[in-house]
Amino acid sequence: MARVREMRGGRDNDPRFGSRMRGEGIWAELLRQRLHKACARLGLARAWPELDVSRFCPPPEAGAPQQGALF
Repeated sequence: MARVREMRGGRDNDPRFGSRMRGEGIWAELLRQRLHKACARLGLARAWPELDVSRFCPPPEAGAPQQGALF
């Protein structure tokens, strides 16, 4: 718990908005570097493909058959 507290600036619970899930200090930076290197080594550091929104169709009106339209 001492390492976790150190990554959070000496606090157990930080009341600042947006501060959760973000570490500070040397240990947090070490973990960040290790994660980036592991992602690069495993091929996870590439950009995500664009989403294909052309396949989206809005849900049917209330009372219309829903499952049958899938087949």
